[in-house]
Formats: sequence, C-alpha cells, structure tokens
Amino acid sequence: MAQLTSLLVFIFLILQFGVGYSLPYKAGYKPLFYRWVEDAGIDLDRRLNRPGRPQSVRIVRGAMVGVVMGLAAVIIGLAVHYLGRSVYGFVAQLLFLACCVNFMTPIKVAREVLKNIGDLPTAKASLQPYLHEPLENADGHTVIRRTIEFIAFSFNRFLLGPVFWFLAAGPIGMALYVTYSALQHAFGLPDKRRKYFGQFVRGADILMNIVPAALSVVLIAASGLFVRRVNPWNEFVSILQQSRAAGFVYRDWLMAAMANGLGVALGGAVRYNENYVEKNPWLGPKDGTARLMPEDLLSATRVQYIFLLYISVMISLFMIIGL
Repeated sequence: MAQLTSLLVFIFLILQFGVGYSLPYKAGYKPLFYRWVEDAGIDLDRRLNRPGRPQSVRIVRGAMVGVVMGLAAVIIGLAVHYLGRSVYGFVAQLLFLACCVNFMTPIKVAREVLKNIGDLPTAKASLQPYLHEPLENADGHTVIRRTIEFIAFSFNRFLLGPVFWFLAAGPIGMALYVTYSALQHAFGLPDKRRKYFGQFVRGADILMNIVPAALSVVLIAASGLFVRRVNPWNEFVSILQQSRAAGFVYRDWLMAAMANGLGVALGGAVRYNENYVEKNPWLGPKDGTARLMPEDLLSATRVQYIFLLYISVMISLFMIIGL
C-alpha cells in the first residue's frame, strides 16, 4: 500500500510538471482546495471577527472556526480515502492531489517577476496576490527579495508539506494540512484585528509544519550547494543557529536556509498596514546583502528545480524500499 501511495505521488509530480509548465501563467492561482478554504476563512473572519467584540469571544470563535473547518477537512479526506478503494480510486486521489499541491505556482511567479523586473508594476502584480504586505512602494530589490522569500515558503506550503502529510496520513492528513495552512493565510496574521481570532489556527499551522518545514530546510540547504560555492559545514551551522533563534517560527527556518544557500540577506521588518509592523531579523550569511539583483532570483529558480529533483528521488526511494 505504501509503495502504491508513493507511486501515485510520483506520477502526479510528473504530470503536474509536464502539464503545468506548458499552461500560461495566471496571477493569483493557488491549489483549488487551498483557495476554497482560504476564501471561506476570509468570509468567516469578516462575519465573526467584528471590531469591538471582547478578546475572549474572539479567541473562542476563532477556535470554533478552526475545529469546524478541521472536521470538514477530515470528512473530505475520508471521502477521498474511501473513493480511493474503488475501481477509479487512483484517479480520484490524483485529482485530490491536484486540488492540494501546486509546486508550479512559485516556479511561474519567479519566472514572471524575472521576466518583468524592468517593468516594476507588472512584476509587482505577479507577486502581490500571494503576499499580505503591500508592494506599491517597494523597489526592485525588495520585489526580488520578497519573491525569493515566497519561493522558500512555497517549497513547504504548496509541495513538501501536503505531500508529506499525504504519505504519512493519506488524504485526511493532507486535507488537514492544507486547511490549516490556508486558514493561517486567511486570518492568521497577528495584527490588531486577527491577533486573538487567529490564535488557534496559528498554533495548528505551526504543529503541522514542524516536521515538513525541517525537511524543507535540509533540502533547500542541500540544493543551495549546487548554485553557490560555499563551505557546507559553515552553511549548515549558520542555518541551525538562526533557526534555533527563531524558535517555532518555521518561516524563519525556511528563509534562513534559502538566504544562506544563496549567500544573501532575507527577512527584515515587514509593514503589513499602518497598525502592524512585523520586526523580523535579517537572516543569511554575515556578508549577505539585501540589495538583491535578478541574478539572485535566477539562482533561486535553480534551487527550485533542484529541490523538486530531490523530492522526486526521495519518493522513488520510498517506492523501492516500500516505505
């Protein structure tokens, strides 16, 4: 059974790369199940998290939304699981994977930004649908830096995270992972409005990402060895130190791996709105610069392909040894 699951994922990755690479870019595209949950989360946040409500009410309502949406994900996962036992179950699970996993999105976003970096408004329009941070005042260096950070997050959010949970717990695990990942993006930002309402989904998102994010860090760091001459030991020590300092903020783990792999500086303060500024540390080697150039984004795209190759090799090994 485990070998069949690994084979299913391997076939899906090949199909998505072949089909997705040939399809035209569509700004703002996300996996269908992710988008459905995110849209539902945004609507629930608007309806249930109105200004003026007490802190305790917001916490309880946010937790109720998280639990109910989690139960819905389990039901959907169970349905896909039982469909997987039918004659056409292989097709049903492939379709569900297509609704939850889309590693072509960050590849195409990076390609569009790189192609249009000379036309900054167009480059910003390619990236903005995926970020909370407004980019209207960002310069070219910032757009490139945010694109590389988006790539680092997306390695985990749109590829390794859902694939890990599919292999570990089947459609149920993947449905839960995508649900809490999408809800975190919908109302998990700890600003003034969502600090209490999003408390439950932030915690669930962290718990479900600890193992996948740690694996992503290792693979990003290993991929970086092929795009930049660096002492592997120094790179891994730097990543480990910066990740430990970040605690359970797994996004900083991913950024630290990408920054050290490329030899640049990522992170820094992010102004989401006039009431909330996130004061993130700068991550990367001591001599890394935040004034990133198109060449740095090109190196990040190479890391994407190497990362995907690593995932494919790992899944092939799982098929061979029967994990």
